[in-house]
Amino acid sequence: MALEDSKFGQGFIKVAVAIGNEIHLRSLRDAFATIMPLYILAGLATLINNTVFTWLFKGATLLKVQYWGTMLSNATLNISSLLVTTMIGYFLAKNRGFDNPLAAAMVSLATLVTMMPNTVQIIADGAKKASNISAVLSYTELGTGGMFAGVIMGLLATELFIKISNIKALKINLGDQVPPAVGDSFNVLIPVIIVLCFFALISTLLYDTTKMNVISLISTFIQEHCGTLALVLSGP
Repeated sequence: MALEDSKFGQGFIKVAVAIGNEIHLRSLRDAFATIMPLYILAGLATLINNTVFTWLFKGATLLKVQYWGTMLSNATLNISSLLVTTMIGYFLAKNRGFDNPLAAAMVSLATLVTMMPNTVQIIADGAKKASNISAVLSYTELGTGGMFAGVIMGLLATELFIKISNIKALKINLGDQVPPAVGDSFNVLIPVIIVLCFFALISTLLYDTTKMNVISLISTFIQEHCGTLALVLSGP
């Protein structure tokens, strides 16, 4: 008997379809599907850097040609959180039927940056200890290390932005004489300000009370719970 012919199979298919059509999961699917070519490129660049180039070149020449693969990784995998957040904001707004999905993508990206640390620890070339550097963004937060934060911020910021943007009293109408792009920007001006100020306040309170940022907080949470789960699964 085929799966779709049994009662269990029909029920399973209905549940799977319902889950697949859930707007947040669908937006995540669309976002990751869109940036998939960049991840494939990152994998190819890493493969060539660590196989083909090592067969053909040695020493200083190898380091020079591997710069090519490093730059591709920086432009793809190492900015994963930025890519994911932007795409989630765009597709969630689009799936919600919001008339300005690009503005939602912009707000999502800006929101993620407001939640990133203002000071990072970096070990300079030749140094033995890390130094605190202010006003920089590291690939640790921009890349896969910040992906979970990017997903969360993309969903939360976009949902809040759409709800606030639908309040007519907050829209600034400049009339039909101005270019459409300018009119759209002023329509969402106040919602953009409100959303970014709100998340910046959360980031400030979080840092002032815990000396942590959202990315490190999420990473710590995942590490602790994954460790607890591993202990439970391993048994006595």
